[in-house]
Amino acid sequence: MVSDRTKIGDRLLAVEPLSSNAKQQLQQELHIMFVRELTITRRVAFGIVAMVALISAAVCGSLALTEPNLPTLARIGLSVGTLFGLAWAAVSARICWRGVLDAKLDSRRIAAMVWVFTVLMMVFFLMVGMLAKDRLLGLMMIANGLAFLIGAGVYWLTYRIEQAELNTREKLLQIELRLAELSEKR
Repeated sequence: MVSDRTKIGDRLLAVEPLSSNAKQQLQQELHIMFVRELTITRRVAFGIVAMVALISAAVCGSLALTEPNLPTLARIGLSVGTLFGLAWAAVSARICWRGVLDAKLDSRRIAAMVWVFTVLMMVFFLMVGMLAKDRLLGLMMIANGLAFLIGAGVYWLTYRIEQAELNTREKLLQIELRLAELSEKR
């Protein structure tokens, strides 16, 4: 049923091509809707996230390389932590540098990184928890991982709801502009 609605909306939009004025107005409205200028406070916050992520990547990387008695699973976990720290640093620094947050692209990157990192962390918690000699300690580790997984799931659902809302607003804006253009021609 949703695909039928999408097809109807696309057919409504394709009835008549947009004029250059309407296209310009649509692009301006979409830009306002999707690109958000960062305040100084938010820009500083993204800069701090970039620095903390870089420091965390350096700590994880140095531990993975320098600790001689580290089990293989822990070394792999620290290596993954290093990669995610570098990814967070790159994304946060890019947003801070640009001074704008793209509600579609940047939000997707951030939500994907949160979800993938948490799922991988949960896998490591499960593996370590199942291999632990002290079963209670292993169970506590798995339970802690589940708390993080639930938090990441809520964040992912919030992101998906925001994206659905933005997509709906975008389509409605396109239809509204199309109808306004059609009424001007009459």
